[in-house]
Amino acid sequence: TGPFTVTEFRPNDVITLAANENYREEGKPAFATVTFKGGGDATAAGRAVLETGEFDYAWNLQLAPDVLASMEAAGKGKVIADFGTSVERIMINFTNVDPALGEERGTAKHPHPFLTDKAVRQALSMAIDRALLTEIGYGPAGTPTCNVLPAPAIYASDANDDCLVQDIDGANALLDAAGWMPGPDGVRAKDGVRLSMLYQTSTNAVRQDYQALIKDWWEQIGVETELKNIDASVFFGSDPGSPDTFQKFFADVEMYTNNFDGTDPESYMANWACAQAPRPETQWQGHNMGRWCSEEYEKLIAEMAVTGDINERARIAKAQNDMLMQEYVMLPLTHRGRVSAHGNTLGGVVMNVWDSELWNIADWYRVKSN
Repeated sequence: TGPFTVTEFRPNDVITLAANENYREEGKPAFATVTFKGGGDATAAGRAVLETGEFDYAWNLQLAPDVLASMEAAGKGKVIADFGTSVERIMINFTNVDPALGEERGTAKHPHPFLTDKAVRQALSMAIDRALLTEIGYGPAGTPTCNVLPAPAIYASDANDDCLVQDIDGANALLDAAGWMPGPDGVRAKDGVRLSMLYQTSTNAVRQDYQALIKDWWEQIGVETELKNIDASVFFGSDPGSPDTFQKFFADVEMYTNNFDGTDPESYMANWACAQAPRPETQWQGHNMGRWCSEEYEKLIAEMAVTGDINERARIAKAQNDMLMQEYVMLPLTHRGRVSAHGNTLGGVVMNVWDSELWNIADWYRVKSN
């Protein structure tokens, strides 16, 4: 029933659409075909719209503000942005990903040797300067956050704002008190276990800037940090045979952005259900990347499923967010605006962060040049 139908789908490459001759509005859509080009990176996508004019629309332009401004200065297109629910976060792995564990690697059968210690997770959070990261990475298209559920406003908690202030000294004191003591090389250890981590994310200039800064801060608190970046088409792919997908999560921590369409967070907050943990039995599919599991959280999911009153739903959603934050199941960093761009010859585009950006593609049209 939509304005277009799929005529060809080549994974990790191109999707071709054709106008639906049975579309309900006469004279729409304005275009006979649509070509989606996948893969690549944000820089190439931005240039294809803003500098060369080869494409009409570029989605998810996770680029530094000065880079976007330089591209837009070429005069072929316009950058558009708005805030929804996107949060760049560091996910914590609660399982052991030691290759020696074989088929049981990264499963709940083997807890992580040190990230199951809440003091370690909390110290990692305390060491981060979220304001600096956001300023460098997003400028006005981002704001520091301590919540994984930052919007709509009725669901946004103010109970976790302590994370907005970096506290290196406090993080060091917390690790001292927990018995993680620096060794001769400066790396903390306890009972023969060293605080040494692999930190992975997708290949993206902004994310690599984040990684470099966070690595420095973590090493200031005695946590050895190895960085890894993976091509986005692989990292966000779903190949169960690949060791490098964000679902398989064969690293100690990983960074990416997630969000939800629409304005109701029930399904999104249910992503941290125990059964959502990716594992061999599910072909490594699922949304609970860190494999965290809590009976108390399961009760909140069940309560939300049978609650209709909007204010009660807001209370439950805040409780879910606060549990995730106060257990340091993940470390939210930046509430990201959704940033895209369209060519000057493409009209009818209306950014809607609560839905697919193609929500009104039936109304897009070609602007006649003068």
